[in-house]
Amino acid sequence: MKQTFLIILTLLTLHLEAQEIRPEINSLAKKIAKYNQLESEHVGIAGETTVQYRNFIELRDKATMAELLELLKYENSVVKGYTSWALADRMYPRLTDILADFLTKGDSATTQHGCIVSEDDLASEFYSRVFYQYSHNKLTETDSLFFQSQIQQLDSVILYAGKDGYLLNKALSNNNGNPKNYERIKELAVNNNNKYSLVALSKYRNQNDISFFMEQGKNSFLAVSVFPDYKFWDFLLGYRFNEKSLDYFLAVSSFKNDSATELLNEFYGSCNNTQIKKLDEALIKNYCIPYQDLILKIWENYKTIDYTITQSLITECPEKASLSFAKGLLKDGKYNFLELDYNYGTKDSILPLMFDNIVTFKPSLLNDICIKNIENSKFMELSTILNIVEANQINETIPGILDRLSKKNYPFEIFHLTETLLSFDNSDTNMQLVKILETNRSDWDRGNWSEHFRELFKEKNIEIE
Repeated sequence: MKQTFLIILTLLTLHLEAQEIRPEINSLAKKIAKYNQLESEHVGIAGETTVQYRNFIELRDKATMAELLELLKYENSVVKGYTSWALADRMYPRLTDILADFLTKGDSATTQHGCIVSEDDLASEFYSRVFYQYSHNKLTETDSLFFQSQIQQLDSVILYAGKDGYLLNKALSNNNGNPKNYERIKELAVNNNNKYSLVALSKYRNQNDISFFMEQGKNSFLAVSVFPDYKFWDFLLGYRFNEKSLDYFLAVSSFKNDSATELLNEFYGSCNNTQIKKLDEALIKNYCIPYQDLILKIWENYKTIDYTITQSLITECPEKASLSFAKGLLKDGKYNFLELDYNYGTKDSILPLMFDNIVTFKPSLLNDICIKNIENSKFMELSTILNIVEANQINETIPGILDRLSKKNYPFEIFHLTETLLSFDNSDTNMQLVKILETNRSDWDRGNWSEHFRELFKEKNIEIE
């Protein structure tokens, strides 16, 4: 530990020589300090690039390396934050010194990323700029190698500084069983006893640590999911009757064998709706063929699934999946489309995948599915159903669409319902449609939707009084 402490002391000192800062650079620093907010390139609902960020780019590109190092001493935290970003972008070779200094001083600044304004420490802001450098600047292969090396060095500083929080958790996650850090990771696991340090230790898969993990009880479940050694099985069975957490389900499902499959099916019979989502998430994250039937059962009865597992099921058991998808689509209740592991924006792609699969293997069920779902589906789900109806000209859905239109709907829904009905080019249907739209005019004839409806009416030769 003495050697480690000396390393930290060395890294915590920035060796900056006094440097005269030119007036134009000083002027930029003052502008940044006056606005006093550390903003990313795209902020607000419109994702605009602000004057503040443009000042940063000018500072980064015009200041010399020596001037930037001098600006790290600036009194204003936002200037120091932007200066550290500039040094990262300019590939300053001693980024560890900057991080060590920020960790020691604990400076923070008001930040804005997207629509979120908050108070964040400069160490985290600087680390993120280095870690996600590829999203800020175009990197060559040499550049990428430079930043990979820097991130490893930054993680080492964080690990041995030992301050709890986001950065330590990030460094623990990035460690990935680095043999050089085993003793330090074990020390953090023993002293901190948090999930991140235990998971980091589990990645070494050291048999000598198994008894330590079991001593940690419930805190070790996530670690066991990374290190599913058979010696943990009886330990996990001890919680089978009173534990329904995601971490526990992940631990059990990580074994991917008959015993795990049997136990997971037992859990299914005793879970409530909230717990079912956790069980499904665990099955998806630790997916294997033996878990197919349970995943499909959860979809059929709870309408819970995610995009990645939908793809896998269609690839591996397309005909079986199509029947299961149809059963779920014919069941009452809301959809629970999951977006796991940062797969944001994927839930709207699940239904199209299912329908393509059903059209191929169970087309006879298509009419009933569409009739059923037109009644209660909302927004993008409804739009997907109506696309199928229009593409296949399913006339049996017309009464249901008219009935849905006669009720309260959002303009988006009314537009797509109307568009689908008009696609049938049926004069009797169109007369009923016009009557409903005239009666419920206040629901759709407002805002930008008025123009969209007028264009649709003109295209289809429809007159609304």
